[in-house]
Amino acid sequence: MIKRIELLGIELDNYTVREAIRQVEVFLEDQMLNTIECVTMQMLMDARTDSVLKETLSALSLTVVGEKQILQAMGIHDAQRLREVKDNDFLSEFFKRLERNKKRIFLLGQTSQQLTECREIITRKFPKLLFAGEYAMEHCGGDAETVINDLNVTTPDVVLSVLPSPYQEHFLAEHKDKINANVWCGLGAKEIGNAKTGVRAFFHGKMQISRFKNTINQYEEMR
Repeated sequence: MIKRIELLGIELDNYTVREAIRQVEVFLEDQMLNTIECVTMQMLMDARTDSVLKETLSALSLTVVGEKQILQAMGIHDAQRLREVKDNDFLSEFFKRLERNKKRIFLLGQTSQQLTECREIITRKFPKLLFAGEYAMEHCGGDAETVINDLNVTTPDVVLSVLPSPYQEHFLAEHKDKINANVWCGLGAKEIGNAKTGVRAFFHGKMQISRFKNTINQYEEMR
């Protein structure tokens, strides 16, 4: 199976969940910050006009494909791989490792409500996960240094970001060198606790897939 794929000018990892978790285990014992993000179709489309987003995605230590349509766009139709992505198996295994190894998480989000919902969803399935702290950006008053200081004081192993993209990637690009943790894991605002459901989700998904295919076609025509 192809381990690296290139789409819209960005290289993405295409590891199985088992292979990706092996990488995570190495990252957790490293003395430098390793960066992981779940990459979506929207992020790839936005990166065409956002140079910081594109550079940040390209520089990640590990990219996790967040939607099966990304694999399908590259002609990857392996049933097991598509199922892994569809079922978010990476995140389940990631949290299992953190829980088992007693790693401490700092939760970073946009609002206090979002953080509460996110923490409740995660701990429902992984009740023994350790949270070192959390910060809602709505309280920082534009002073990101306060956020970094509060984060570093808690000495977390993992920073779990549910900030919206591309704000998430801009924050990482600006403050990566100041974060004292082993792993940054960016999930984006809609990965936890913000899923659309029912008819609305169906049509939203169809429209996004259509835009994604059109963007790829336009990109290929311009090459």
